[in-house]
Amino acid sequence: MSTDTSTRPSDPQAAGEKFLTLNSGNLAAYLEGCVKCGQCATACHFYEVTGDPKYTPAYKLFPMAKAHRQTKWPWRWLGGPTLTEADLQEWEELLYDRCTMCGRCTQVCPMGIDIASIVAASRQAFAAAGRGPEDFMQAAENVREKGSPLGVTPTVFDGRVEWL
Repeated sequence: MSTDTSTRPSDPQAAGEKFLTLNSGNLAAYLEGCVKCGQCATACHFYEVTGDPKYTPAYKLFPMAKAHRQTKWPWRWLGGPTLTEADLQEWEELLYDRCTMCGRCTQVCPMGIDIASIVAASRQAFAAAGRGPEDFMQAAENVREKGSPLGVTPTVFDGRVEWL
């Protein structure tokens, strides 16, 4: 699956704002609770096959963690760190192409961190920035325009129900 969105404009600021909106109490607690012990790594299919540390589930928390750091002292007053286009480009592959959201990492985490929910929230932030796999983005556009991810209009739906 290709997530090449380099030709589409994206908005890192929108992603950052969405991260902070989604960073409710439980997600913030998860981000604070990760001790980076690495137990989640052995549960991840992608890490097991490649052995590459960037595929560890804990690394997939970085986009949300970077946005979360903006709310922490002293960053809250100093205005940093901010998400960049390069950040989005690097993490897009990790969040979409290198994670099936199977939840195995969540099951083995000794801190009880729901890593899969953080990946899901990160994907929402990427969508807010206009980034993601082309077919996902098209499904979202279909929902906005036609009310259905498959592009089924009410007339077509009614016809299908009648046929059934």
